[in-house]
Amino acid sequence: MRKRAFKWKRFFGILFTAAIGTVGFSGWYWLNQVRLTEVQIQGLINASEQEVKDLIRVDTGAVMFDLDPQILEDRIRRHPWIMEAHVSRLPTGLLDIRVLERYPVAQALESNGKIGFYYDRNGFRMPLTDVMWYEVPILSGDIEAYHPIIPVTDEVVKELLFELPNMSEATDAVLSEIIRVETGFEMRTTPVGNHGSIPVLIGDSDFEAKFKSLDTFWQQEVLKHEDIEYATIDLRFAGQIVTKQGRRRLVTDIRNQ
Repeated sequence: MRKRAFKWKRFFGILFTAAIGTVGFSGWYWLNQVRLTEVQIQGLINASEQEVKDLIRVDTGAVMFDLDPQILEDRIRRHPWIMEAHVSRLPTGLLDIRVLERYPVAQALESNGKIGFYYDRNGFRMPLTDVMWYEVPILSGDIEAYHPIIPVTDEVVKELLFELPNMSEATDAVLSEIIRVETGFEMRTTPVGNHGSIPVLIGDSDFEAKFKSLDTFWQQEVLKHEDIEYATIDLRFAGQIVTKQGRRRLVTDIRNQ
């Protein structure tokens, strides 16, 4: 009985292996017979279909087997706006391409006084387009020039960019411009009520905590005391905010608030 059961298991194992081999051969045969008839691209916003087609460099009539999805995906990701790409070869001869574009978190102010490009949160830079305009903070100062593929190498800039999407809506509304200075970064606020633009010193680290501190201070002090004119707000001291009001220099401890 055991020998008979073993023979049946062996038979079904051979049959299963043969079926898998047949399916694999059929897939290989199909890929060698089917030719490309159409390229479909989904997910584009700022990048154009023609730009993607220029990157993949494939022509209608190409043998599907010759089209390597990984190679095509790598080519597509060379577009400065495209973060991820997925390529599928379908039995109908359709090359299905789906992309995920980068989202701007800041815009670069160049030396000529014009906006030159966008940054995403990982430090990649994207050119301006006629399709969309994003209302994100302006980043200026001595920062690396535009490069279509390589992200910024300045770790302080990268840390700041990564934290910008985590700001609260209130802080985002207050923030107008961020300037790279020797001590790190200086922010400029949007004029609100009787307050003009206020310089806010945030240094070169702990940006998430400093954005939260600014949010708290702005709501509890600035907006509630519109008669006070702030010359500067300094967030470079852990748990404390140092402000200058005319000739007065005040320290606010926010750790217990």
